[in-house]
Amino acid sequence: MNSHLIFLIILGAVSLVYLATFLLKAKVFQYTLKCCLVPLILAVYLTGADNILLPVVLALVFAWIGDVLLIKISNLICFRLGLASFLIGHICYIIAMFQFAMPFNVPVLIVSVIIAVGMGDLLFRIIKPTAEMKIPVIAYEAIILTMAVFAVQLFSSQGSSFGALVFAGSVCFLTSDCTLALVTFQKKPFYVFCMTTYIAAQLLIALGFCYALI
Repeated sequence: MNSHLIFLIILGAVSLVYLATFLLKAKVFQYTLKCCLVPLILAVYLTGADNILLPVVLALVFAWIGDVLLIKISNLICFRLGLASFLIGHICYIIAMFQFAMPFNVPVLIVSVIIAVGMGDLLFRIIKPTAEMKIPVIAYEAIILTMAVFAVQLFSSQGSSFGALVFAGSVCFLTSDCTLALVTFQKKPFYVFCMTTYIAAQLLIALGFCYALI
């Protein structure tokens, strides 16, 4: 059994136990396991990729920092710093996707941008952020929707397992972040779903880039 598969199995087990802690309300155990998730996904990527891309590694590192900061999600400073960390992580993913998304499929680009703008407006209306959080939320929405647009371009350009996994991961990211916004601003009890789609997002994108050929 190779190390890539071993880390995948460990990640699966840790993820299941982590999600179960929400039902058991074991906060300390939950926080500890949360800090292990992204490092395990990084290990999956490092052991499975033929060509290690620095932007992907950095995206996962900043995601881990964001995870740690958002343990105290009720603290406004931690929330803002966590949001900034994830924003940087998404930018790193965009950089990683850029070289594989060329040449742009212009009709697909136009359609995906129109859909992204519409989604951004709809999400903002649904989330209804507080006054001091409007600009950070708009900036974050813009970056994650840009990442989704690049994922669509990558899928259009590359196809295959690489494009499909990265695109699926971006969809999961949109779902996860929209759910997190509802948890944060609308106090909806969707955190288990949020974290399930978040784990899937990071893992799918990491697995997708395992197939990237430079």
